[in-house]
Amino acid sequence: MITIGAIFLFILGIMGMTFFIVGILSGEVPRIGNKIAVIPIKGEITIEGCQATILETPQCANVRKLKEIIKREDGDPFTKAIILDINSGGGSVVASRELMRAVKECKKPVVAWIGEVGASGAYYVASGADKIVADENSITGSIGVIMTIKHYYELYKKIGINVTVIKSGDVKDIGSPYREMTEEEKRELQEIVDDVYNDFINDVAKNRNLSPEYVRNISDGSIYLGKDAKDLGLIDYIGGMDKAIEVASELAGIEGEPQIVRVEDDEEITIWDLLYR
Repeated sequence: MITIGAIFLFILGIMGMTFFIVGILSGEVPRIGNKIAVIPIKGEITIEGCQATILETPQCANVRKLKEIIKREDGDPFTKAIILDINSGGGSVVASRELMRAVKECKKPVVAWIGEVGASGAYYVASGADKIVADENSITGSIGVIMTIKHYYELYKKIGINVTVIKSGDVKDIGSPYREMTEEEKRELQEIVDDVYNDFINDVAKNRNLSPEYVRNISDGSIYLGKDAKDLGLIDYIGGMDKAIEVASELAGIEGEPQIVRVEDDEEITIWDLLYR
């Protein structure tokens, strides 16, 4: 049975569709299929995310969730391009490489925009994009690997704390804070850092179409402002988010005004999450 309410809703639907079509024709409404998804990559890049407390909720880039978002947008027929909104000083090696690979695997154009900072692991991620845009004063680069080991044994001696370690191998406690590291152990850890560094160099060189030798020469851990990174070939364009949108539109062949959709992680942290973690 058709009611007056149903007829009224039907008429409203027809009117709404008419206004939407008129808006498209007049250029006031973005055309369907002109969507550019902006995906934020903020804070430390980690595999599972950072640990929040009642006093502090640190910002970090959860690679597991970011990969899901990137894959979803890449498969969305209405999304024509993706912009990575980067503001991060980097993160763990594995997490950064994992996110870079997800970016590389995208079938749709990906543009990385580096805001305040896009250094170390964050630049690793950006290098996987089709194009990189940064402000002339953005901080980027810092291509390198660091391992930090803290030692407490001298302090323990002063305050009378003794630590006994029972182990099954000579180097099972390598990097222990309770004793001085041997030269052999230092060499072993240095080899690990060098191997990871070489992988970083080779990936950036491949992603940016540069020679490994060239990338190595500019990758002593130095940071670069955007204008210098442009001269070195580490980024493609100088500009803000508007420039990134322009580049993404060109790569995707978007005509007219694109529809910019910022894709946020919709998972909310409640007080119970903080109390029972």
